[in-house]
Amino acid sequence: MMTTVLQHVHLRLVFSCVVLLLLGYAAVTHWLIQKAITSTHPDDENGLLLQQRLDATSHEDGYIVNQQNNGVLFFNRVPKCGSEMLVLLLQWLQGQNTFRHVRLRNTIKRYLTYNEQLDLAAEVGEKIQETSELHVSFDRHVYFTNFTSLGLKMPIYLNLIRDPVEKMVSRFYYARVTPRPGAMTPPNYHPAPMPRHATLEECVLSGSEECNFLTGHHYDLTIPYFCGHHEYCRELNNGAALKLAKQNVEEWYPVVGVLEDINATLTVLQRHLPQYFANVVDLYYNELLAPHHNKNLQRPTTSPEVEATLRKNLSLEYDFYNFVRQRLNLQYQQLQII
Repeated sequence: MMTTVLQHVHLRLVFSCVVLLLLGYAAVTHWLIQKAITSTHPDDENGLLLQQRLDATSHEDGYIVNQQNNGVLFFNRVPKCGSEMLVLLLQWLQGQNTFRHVRLRNTIKRYLTYNEQLDLAAEVGEKIQETSELHVSFDRHVYFTNFTSLGLKMPIYLNLIRDPVEKMVSRFYYARVTPRPGAMTPPNYHPAPMPRHATLEECVLSGSEECNFLTGHHYDLTIPYFCGHHEYCRELNNGAALKLAKQNVEEWYPVVGVLEDINATLTVLQRHLPQYFANVVDLYYNELLAPHHNKNLQRPTTSPEVEATLRKNLSLEYDFYNFVRQRLNLQYQQLQII
């Protein structure tokens, strides 16, 4: 009889192991994320601190919907748009505004597979669990990630953009003085050879895809950072990508700043996200004094003809830029009336 019972227990254990294997990487990782975010915090006497963050459903300005967590801010920053300046301000403000800012592990890969999105969410959950602060902000160069598709609440999203041609020109010359980004290289990644063209004028006139931008080809421009990880989000001048990017801005981003409108950006941030940006205007003008974005003193001027060509090729990027700038200016004007 005892032998029969032991055999039965052994069979159940084997069956459980097989089931766990069949669940696969995604399911197990999802369980780990949920455990990281909902487990008892070591400094929380009632064991409810993280769960309260997860259950946060309201915001004084009406931007946050039930699926959004107002205790977590996610700055999925667009390269060459002054993001380092905004990160510096967050780092300075975290002490006086009682939140913690975390710089997530960055990579040269901005678009993620589903499993990589789970890894990102798990890292966010781990960092939340490590801190005693009720509010946490994060930054990383990464495309918009829909945390609800991973079974989690969305963070408050934040971003900062720039005139598409200005951003493209800045990135073109930055690549020539910075051959390799200072970020973790994924396995099996083969870096591209050094660019052939020393100047943007030469590159555009040569017809190179690097600077002429061909509709339907994939590029790491601004729209994917708001559209997401779908394949079509990286396609240049894709109408569906533009539409989804705008929808995500309206639904998940209380503020999207514009580098060319830095005063309006900081004023709106201070009003709509006070937990993180209270006193940011005074800090910027009295301490930082000027935009702290990376400046390339070796950058030549761009001719009006080349700028016109680039503007034409980046037509939907400009559609999105103008949409965001109009939205920001409307927010700023409304604050002047109050």
